[in-house]
Amino acid sequence: MNKGKTKLTRQDAERLFEGLPPSNAKVSSRPENPFGPAASDVVKRVEDESALWKDSLITLPIAIELPAGYASVARLREAVTRAWRVKWVRETKDEVVADFPDGWTAVRPKSGPIELRDPSGVVRGVFGWAKDAELRILPRYLIESQANSSNGLGSVLIRDRGNGRILERSSTWSARTGVNHPDWPRLEAWLDQRYPDHHDPLRYWDDCEENLRG
Repeated sequence: MNKGKTKLTRQDAERLFEGLPPSNAKVSSRPENPFGPAASDVVKRVEDESALWKDSLITLPIAIELPAGYASVARLREAVTRAWRVKWVRETKDEVVADFPDGWTAVRPKSGPIELRDPSGVVRGVFGWAKDAELRILPRYLIESQANSSNGLGSVLIRDRGNGRILERSSTWSARTGVNHPDWPRLEAWLDQRYPDHHDPLRYWDDCEENLRG
């Protein structure tokens, strides 16, 4: 009786493991990444998206140099919002963080002020490194001084900063520079006639004009 019960018990136990592979069967190996390739792809995508989001944020000084025609920093910020499609994210006592369209960057050269550049690489504004720094937004058309190393004299010219072209230049080389150059008033009058709002740094740029119309 005892042997019969034992035999039946062994048979019942063997039935429990019917259909399972024998002990020497090869078990499938684990993937090299325990989380699987799909999980790593998701992590990488999240990291890439996070980097893109952070790249669009630029920290600027709280102070802005007011161009002619703007009564306050608040009014200028409103104009910047429309012309550049900028969103003001947060501000502190000394700085303001702005969310710029794709491609805008703040570049810190080895010397000189930090340059705020648009997607084409044109410098649209400059500001210093100190806490009391001030953002200066640059216009498209500027009168520049040009020195002649051979005679030590200077000239002035009008540059279209949107494409780098020289639109007009003085015919006089003088020891006087900047606004003291004898041809400076003539070039200023030339700009006033053709681009009456050339002192406004948010005018005549292609993106500004398109955004202001839209």
